[in-house]
Amino acid sequence: MSTLRTRHQEAVDQIANWIVGGRFSAGTVLPREEDIGGELRVSRTVVREAMRTLVAKGMVEVRRRHGTRVTPIDSWSLFDPQVVDWRMTRGLTREFIEDLIRFRLGIEPYAAGLAAANPDFPVHRLNDAFARMSTAVDGIGSYHEADLDFHETIILGANNQFLRQLVPLMTNTLRASFSLSVISLETARGSLPMHRAVADAIIVGDSEGARRALTTLIEEARKDIIGVLPNIVREERAHAERDRVADPGD
Repeated sequence: MSTLRTRHQEAVDQIANWIVGGRFSAGTVLPREEDIGGELRVSRTVVREAMRTLVAKGMVEVRRRHGTRVTPIDSWSLFDPQVVDWRMTRGLTREFIEDLIRFRLGIEPYAAGLAAANPDFPVHRLNDAFARMSTAVDGIGSYHEADLDFHETIILGANNQFLRQLVPLMTNTLRASFSLSVISLETARGSLPMHRAVADAIIVGDSEGARRALTTLIEEARKDIIGVLPNIVREERAHAERDRVADPGD
């Protein structure tokens, strides 16, 4: 049973990577199950189950007598952890980065302003997250997890029921953003003063200052990501080429 699940997940990952990597664009009809199975060296049953998984994530649609077609990206479950991971590893583009940053800019600074105006904001949680970020840059603990707690505390601290509902969705996009912008302990260390400015503005109840500080933090993250993006894309392409050459079925 575990082998079947492993083959299923491998098939899902490979087909998804074909899609996000551009081998099959939106509107394209995928090859027949037996052809995909032959390339992946799995049964038609495994391919069929993999397609069901991708249908559930909105990436493909199955129509009788019309085959399985790749759907437009707006139909995908963009906050799904696996979809985020596939796009990060095979489908990273400038458009993806810009949309990710704009999404954050549309949500987080506003949440910071509300957090600063909230008399019951959990200051201790924000300070604790920042303290863990500070020790993590010296190699103690996880910087990314502390950074995630810092941003989640702000969104939750906005005391807005709709923003609270966004936290599970935001978590995946924040992880993606952090993994791209914080690529070393030195870049993490460099972001600490900006995080402190956000925290200080919230703690003293300066809504406008909190919005400005968090906007600056996200804009700086954007610069960091754009700076390393060409190298990441080259590595992705090289990895995809190695996969293609290593596959004797091609």
